[in-house]
Amino acid sequence: MNITLRIMLAAFLLCLTLDAKTIIGMEGKKIILPDNINRVFGASPPTNYLIYALNPDKMIGLNFKVKNAQNGADTQLLDKKFLSLPVIGSFHGGGQGINLETLMKHKPELILVWQDDMMVQSIKKELKKINTPALMIPFREVTDMPLAFRIAGDAIGESKRGETLAKYSQNIINEVKANVSKTKPTKYYYAEGLDGLSTECDQSFHVEAINFAGGVNVHKCRQKELLGLEKISFETLLQYNPDVIFVQTDVVYNDLKDDPMWKNLKAVKNGRIYLVPVQPFNWIDRPPSFMRVLGIQWLANKLHPQTYKIDLNKRTKEFYDLFLHVKLTDQQTKNLLGVK
Repeated sequence: MNITLRIMLAAFLLCLTLDAKTIIGMEGKKIILPDNINRVFGASPPTNYLIYALNPDKMIGLNFKVKNAQNGADTQLLDKKFLSLPVIGSFHGGGQGINLETLMKHKPELILVWQDDMMVQSIKKELKKINTPALMIPFREVTDMPLAFRIAGDAIGESKRGETLAKYSQNIINEVKANVSKTKPTKYYYAEGLDGLSTECDQSFHVEAINFAGGVNVHKCRQKELLGLEKISFETLLQYNPDVIFVQTDVVYNDLKDDPMWKNLKAVKNGRIYLVPVQPFNWIDRPPSFMRVLGIQWLANKLHPQTYKIDLNKRTKEFYDLFLHVKLTDQQTKNLLGVK
């Protein structure tokens, strides 16, 4: 996080201390908010799901259809009101783009914007066309999450909830970081696309959680676009020969783990090909949401099973109870973790 952003965030927190209705907006100007914020919109999936964790009743709409290839959206795990929200659109990624007239019809009192260098200028330009207050939320890196919970929680009147989630997240982040710092990074490949041959550059935010959990991406490049999904050949993948493969969707996972060609890879030979959990939202990416608090634990356990030994069943139940207000059964937990 750059110095300017840190100063703005510090000023934001100071203003909240002095006057609960004053925030520092995207342009560094003071903004007066209503006493009670009840209608909030996240301009991108990471910020929208952040609102869900804080208080789903304050969401006015979605960025895309909640159930898709990367997100399971199990109806037993999500608030019914959330599932019935209209799709308003997003400034980020593919799918339905934002129509400002449509957005304003839903009367947002505050818009939360994901701080990302690739899109931030165009988003600022668009939001200048409307009078709704907008607040930038740092959320790219795993280590940003505790601060994001605090900032967003304070802004929408959920300070206590935000602090609870921030403290829990920080404890998990500290634990995983301390553990993987003692181990040698594990080479991984992130299999996306219909054939598993789309992937991400090593420093892409799409693999931020995997890197944090002690992995080193075999595909070295510079991310060109926000969407990512760099194409490679199978010959290139054979040369990479990763120790671990993470697969984004179940259809591709079922194809790859039994594919005779893919069985030539070390990761598949050793049974270290894993399907990323997606219930109710993806645990690591697309979008990179608050689910990463649980995702980095799952990832670290897969990347370093000999050193990061935790009870994933217990941790999963704990997370779903706190973040999603869902008490999982033993069978639900096994299903989420892919345990037969």
